[in-house]
Amino acid sequence: MPSLCSHRAIQAVTLTLAALGGCQPEVDRATPADHPGPVVVRSDELKLDASTALALAAMPLACLDRPHTAPSGTGYLYERTALLRPDFETTRAFYGCFDWHSAVNSTWALVEILDRFPESQIAPLIAEKLNEHLGAQAFAGELSFFNENRSFERPYGWAWLLALHAALRDSTHPDAATWADNAAPLAQVFVDRLPFYLENLDYPVRVGTHSNTAFAMDLILDYAESTDDKGLLQLVGSRANAFYGADKECPLAYEPSASDFLSPCLQEAMLMARVLDRSGFTSWHNNFLPTPESPSFHALAEQVQLSENISEDSGLMGAKSHLIGLAFTRAEALNRLATALGTEHPSFEAYRSTATQQAAHGIAAMFEADYYGSHWLGTFAIKYLITL
Repeated sequence: MPSLCSHRAIQAVTLTLAALGGCQPEVDRATPADHPGPVVVRSDELKLDASTALALAAMPLACLDRPHTAPSGTGYLYERTALLRPDFETTRAFYGCFDWHSAVNSTWALVEILDRFPESQIAPLIAEKLNEHLGAQAFAGELSFFNENRSFERPYGWAWLLALHAALRDSTHPDAATWADNAAPLAQVFVDRLPFYLENLDYPVRVGTHSNTAFAMDLILDYAESTDDKGLLQLVGSRANAFYGADKECPLAYEPSASDFLSPCLQEAMLMARVLDRSGFTSWHNNFLPTPESPSFHALAEQVQLSENISEDSGLMGAKSHLIGLAFTRAEALNRLATALGTEHPSFEAYRSTATQQAAHGIAAMFEADYYGSHWLGTFAIKYLITL
């Protein structure tokens, strides 16, 4: 049975503090006089090397065995009583990291690091934790829960589970095939339920938080491509075109909202880059996003301003952590869009440099939101870094 505060988990946190001290970029906070503009990064571009991977892996490792926070507050008409399941450690796979979807994406992050750095000093601990959480009995419990809770975590958590299953299928670790087999029945449940959900969604959800449709569809494509699920590929492609194919002039100047961790405009563009060919996407993109010289693009490239007065008891720490994470999702999106457009496109260099600047902001602010941020921001930093 896993320990909630094992020696190795404490070791992981210690390694985090030591390793992150060496991977923060030096930044110049001076800005041009004509417009605020983004911070200029003077250091080498961040990379997912062994030391950075060690630091970032320690973040999900430190929360994977930390159970979700109990529901708080009283009901308006009804009283509530929350009891922790006595068998949660053996009948649940994703009981840590603050909430279900964060436990899933934290597990995805560990799989990605284990596959890329199998000789890392932290690799044995990652494998140990994956064996504990991704066992057959744990997934049997997950499947039983979702049989009774048909819309729980739809679509964000579903999409992350499918992305995790794809990562397990593609991993070269000796135990990955077993973990993938254990996760497969739950993944299939979500695949079977997705057509009804997507085909009956009259309009996409365009917010910058968990229910964003484009973000979920992008992760679903990772699974569909890994499994060569042609039906799912066709479903996502057709619904993406129906939702977004006629869109133009996305209002980037209105971003971000108060608790965004996604850019609705950039998430939509990333999805369309995957479902259109390069020529079609370039034409669509040029009508959808502003040029890097325009004021609305400058609003996108600027560092998100974070209040220094927010404390854990303010009720706003979660929103603050989201705005920190926005730096990483912007960076990932801009890198992927640059790749999709190609080096000859006029926006290529600006997208790449702005991505680096945004990532530097994220790294610098990663621990400003305490556990509200540390339980998930490492995942999104890794998600950005693997686009380099």
